[in-house]
Order: sequence, then C-alpha cells, then structure tokens
Amino acid sequence: MPRKARRIAILAVCSCVLTIAAWQILDWLPPPLPAATTVAATTPKARQYVRTPFIDDWDQAPLEDMNAHAALNPGVAFLEGPTHRRMVALTFDDGPSPYTPALLDVLKKYHVHATFFWIGKHVQEYDTVARRALAEGHTLGNHTFTHPDISGTAEDFWWDEQIGLTQDIFQRVIGKRPLLFRPPYGKIDDSEIKALNQHGLKTILWSIDTQDWNKNRWLFGTHHIERWIQQYIHEEAIILMHDGGGHRDQTVAAVDAVIPWLQKAGYQFVTVDQLLGIKQVYQ
Repeated sequence: MPRKARRIAILAVCSCVLTIAAWQILDWLPPPLPAATTVAATTPKARQYVRTPFIDDWDQAPLEDMNAHAALNPGVAFLEGPTHRRMVALTFDDGPSPYTPALLDVLKKYHVHATFFWIGKHVQEYDTVARRALAEGHTLGNHTFTHPDISGTAEDFWWDEQIGLTQDIFQRVIGKRPLLFRPPYGKIDDSEIKALNQHGLKTILWSIDTQDWNKNRWLFGTHHIERWIQQYIHEEAIILMHDGGGHRDQTVAAVDAVIPWLQKAGYQFVTVDQLLGIKQVYQ
C-alpha cells in the first residue's frame, strides 16, 4: 500500500476509534435531570400507554394490547398513574429470591417503598423474606404460582391452579391475600381482567419496562438498566424490574444508582396502591 494511502487509512481508523471512545464517555456521564412537566400536577392524563419500545422475539405482550387493556378497563387495569404528580412506583416481579434481601437493603437505605409481584411457589420457599418485605412497608401482589402465560386459558387453570392457589399461599405466609395482580409477560385477556375484578383484584401492568430480564446478562448491565429508566422516566410512571427469575445483581445495583438520581429530580417514591389511590390492597 502506498505511504499516503496507508496514512489515510490509519487516520480513518484513529478517527473511528476516537469517535467511539467519545460516544462511550458521553454515555457514561450522568444525564441532566429531567425537567418537570408544565402540565398541572392534578391534570388527568388523556391516556395511559407504555413508553419503552417493544423488543421482537421475546415473549412479551404487544404494546398495543397493553395500551388497549388500560383504555378498555378504566379503574381496573393500569399502566401508570392517572395524573402528572412528580411520583414514581418501582415494581419488582418473579421473587422472592436470594437477590431480594439485598434489594430490600437498598430500598431501606433510601427509605423507599416498592411493590413486589411475587410467584406463589417462591413465596412458599422464601417465606421469611416475604414477611420481612411486608413488615418494612412494601406492597405485595400476586404474580401466579408458576409464571405461565394465562391469556386465553380456562378459569379452572388461571384461577384455581395459579392465582387462587397463590392467594392461599399468601394467606398462610403473611396472613392476608393481595388484591393487586400482574400477569406474567403482561399477557392477559380483557375477559380475564373483568373476571379478576370480580374476585377483587386489580390488574397492574407498567409504563416503563427496564428490560432488566435481558440486560442482567449484558456487560455493564447495571449501567444500561439505569440509563433506560433515565431515558424514559415520566410523571407517575410504573417501572417494571425483577427481583427473581434469574441473576438480578445488576438490577439491585441499578436501583441503588437510580434512586438518588430520581430523588434529585424531585421524584417521590410510592407504592402502586398509593400512586393509583387504591385503598384496599389485601383481604
């Protein structure tokens, strides 16, 4: 290769490397705090919808289905809070697990209460953890017994073998039955939402999916989970994370990092029932 062409190639490679390095540095700098909305805090939202994008080839409910559930079942199915208060609800699925105590320690450090949607078989196994979470002021909800896709199934399966069975387990472990429910994968039918309401349960979905169920497998997963929340945060968000179902150490670290950032931005942390004004969360 002629010397001039070689020099140009070297300069081009160096330029690309410097560009990538600069992008990485900028990505790791703390983002600016989000500005408050100009809408009055008590103004009702025109609609509820999921803010984060859908990832193909993962077993998650289509965003349009989730948005439709909230629109067709007002006061029964929820994606987010109803107004524009500077509040956020952290929610965690699939526990309890060996990672849950460390997460509870982080929440306790910041005096933050969260909402946990737990799997019945894990509540049985980690009953001490469940009782601790309740005693520390967190809200507990039902996430079925074994985490199946319940949409389109018969009631003697989704209720008798899954949700109702988990209600009985909660009764034995903490002395009461939750009245908040989150369907695995966000998949549920409108008929099931209505039937659950007849059982006294509200259906809680989310407006921000941190995708920690995927990012915990990544290098620098903690950073990516944190950035995802910071990118899509909004007033009265319901944020989906996980304390079970796999390795969750990066989720715990991300929560530890993002809570002080959100507090600096003026966000108050509340449980889902507080956010939505649900007065009764157990029976």
